[in-house]
Amino acid sequence: MTFNINEIMNILPHRYPFLLIDRVLEANETRAVAIKNTTINEAYFQGHFPGQPVMPGVLIIEAMAQLSGIILLNTPATKGKIAYFASINDARFKRPVTPGDQIRFEVEIQKIRGPVAKSSGKAFVDGNLVAETEMTFSLVNSQLETLIDPSAKIHPNAVIGKDVKIGPNAYIGEGVVLGNNVTIEANVVIEKWTTIGENTHVHYGAIIGNSTQDKKFNKTDKSFVIIGKNCDIREYVTINRATIKDEATIIGDNCLLLTMVHIGHDCKLGNNIVMSNAVQVAGHVQIEDKAILGGMAGITQFCRIGTMAMVGGYSKVNQDVPPYMLVEGNPACIRSMNIIGLERNDVSKQNQRDMKEAYKALFRSSMNTSQAIEKIEKELKIDSHEVNHLISFLQAESKNGIMKRGNKDTSESDSE
Repeated sequence: MTFNINEIMNILPHRYPFLLIDRVLEANETRAVAIKNTTINEAYFQGHFPGQPVMPGVLIIEAMAQLSGIILLNTPATKGKIAYFASINDARFKRPVTPGDQIRFEVEIQKIRGPVAKSSGKAFVDGNLVAETEMTFSLVNSQLETLIDPSAKIHPNAVIGKDVKIGPNAYIGEGVVLGNNVTIEANVVIEKWTTIGENTHVHYGAIIGNSTQDKKFNKTDKSFVIIGKNCDIREYVTINRATIKDEATIIGDNCLLLTMVHIGHDCKLGNNIVMSNAVQVAGHVQIEDKAILGGMAGITQFCRIGTMAMVGGYSKVNQDVPPYMLVEGNPACIRSMNIIGLERNDVSKQNQRDMKEAYKALFRSSMNTSQAIEKIEKELKIDSHEVNHLISFLQAESKNGIMKRGNKDTSESDSE
């Protein structure tokens, strides 16, 4: 039998940069022959040794161990197991291996008894012996056997953390990084250069990191998606990577994105955000911490949504939503302060009263924004975290303008 690199990766758990066999030329139940082409691009040559690059001897032995694994792990009884080194005996090195050498490895299985196996190996360059050794292995069940479905496709340079679960037919692309305890359900696609933080759960059919839907996007540019910790990303969510080279679409920690939510390119989401089913977010949108978006809401590009804001279901948002406000409509407008949101987030009663006074000046008076802010700061002399943040949000640059109050106001402050 012969094995190409893809077939080798189906047998061995090793991945770049530690997979040290390029092709298996022949293999049977007791003997195997393989080659490794060395180039100056190998990472270890950069430091071993500068000016006189030499392949480390331990890696030559490791390559022979991997070739032994091709034999030991390619049976129905051992499929999915891992061969750990138990001992290395009588290792000898005859000459150095340098960039450009093609190494030919030959190994023979000497004995298999239960979970213990022994093999001998030799390495040659141009027919000359460069190293030989005897090896003993312990064959153990792999954690990957139970946590990663064999039908999942994982790119060789993807980085998979501890206790990651990957379901049937999932695809993990180039440069993907999955943190510890991440769960990837069946048929999920995680495209290139996506990073997902620990304890995040991605449900069935989600597609994350696919190319932006911006016509200006250059397909050769490298851009990213970065998702934080403890997020719950439900079925069929789509998140596009950034349009701009070296930039990222960012999702913070503890976010809940329900079924069929779409996050467009270059968006920046904070922490503890909730989006109900089928919320659609266009490119370059910024959403601050603890915002809540109702089902089917649509957010146009470059909009900002402030912290603790709540957007009603089916709303069309085409202007910036100030922090702590409740908005709804098509197009959406401010209906009231998000009083329930302030209470749920333990904002003090005094700060809630300050927010109500600021709200009246900003959104229920005949004053323009500058006049209202001057009144808040000089006449009312309000100095609370929430009011200061609201003012900073209103004074920041806005591409789409700030949302205004609608005719109907349901705020509890009406009764005061």
